Amino acid sequence: MHSDSVTREAYEKIVAPLPVPVWNSPLAVELYGRTLTTVCRTRRGSTAGAWVCPLDVADEEDGGGQPAARRAFRLLPYASPWVDPGLHPVERHRAVVSLLGAVMERVSAVELPLDPCFGEPAALAEAGIEVLCRHTRWLDLRDSKDHRERYLPTARNHLRAAARRLRVRAVEPAEFDFSRAVVGQPEAAVSARRRAGLRLGWAGEAVRCLAAVDADGGCHGQVFVLRDEGVTVLMHSWFDRAGPRGAASLLVDAAIEEAVRDPRIDAFDFEGSVIPSIDRFMAGFGARARAYGQLRWHRIGPSARVKEFG
Repeated sequence: MHSDSVTREAYEKIVAPLPVPVWNSPLAVELYGRTLTTVCRTRRGSTAGAWVCPLDVADEEDGGGQPAARRAFRLLPYASPWVDPGLHPVERHRAVVSLLGAVMERVSAVELPLDPCFGEPAALAEAGIEVLCRHTRWLDLRDSKDHRERYLPTARNHLRAAARRLRVRAVEPAEFDFSRAVVGQPEAAVSARRRAGLRLGWAGEAVRCLAAVDADGGCHGQVFVLRDEGVTVLMHSWFDRAGPRGAASLLVDAAIEEAVRDPRIDAFDFEGSVIPSIDRFMAGFGARARAYGQLRWHRIGPSARVKEFG
């Protein structure tokens, strides 16, 4: 296995025929602007892995002139390397080690989230990267159970209450109110997420926005989901706390129902939350905790500044 960085143009050609998730697509390169695009090849020249690493140049001076592999803003759910699923487990391990080594040679730090389906933790240990455990909430949609049977009675009550006063309709991504969904963060973060969300929609990616509206057309909440590689990810949401009870539950249920009806979708990823009340809300739909890793590695020592806005 050998990994090396390639140009944006070369990367686009290499991954075009591959089933890479959106965070390893050419669109991810465009969204983040400055990235490190790395490709792993086997001895026979076939592509074993690919990785788009967003780069944060703010700490280049502290990092010996090298940027950090870090998201300044969370524009996509994860930033995990892709590895050919058809490879033997030993070869998958080698591909990840190779990709990590090539990235670590070119950056001062790595602070990126793996996706919940990443399955090569031993390769991370071999590369000397610290992995912090985070979790999302994950709903398996193909286990032959009616997904609503897993809802807590409280969630069902909220659905019934909301359905009496609200209906859910699809809206264009341009109608999604990012300023209400991305709270407690600087305007730069809100603007960056809005641009990324609109670009995903313009690119024909599987973006879906739903709104909960009353009889007069007033909007009391919205969800913004991304469907990619068999999973629907709940990326953004908001609801009017002073509005009709159950708007948030009604919207999430509608998004899950759409995912269930799509035969290409196997799971619903809530994308998790470190806020206990939100995590409990997600768990109320029967979504189990699913761990994923957050990579941590610093060449010169941990940065004193946290650049990624959750």
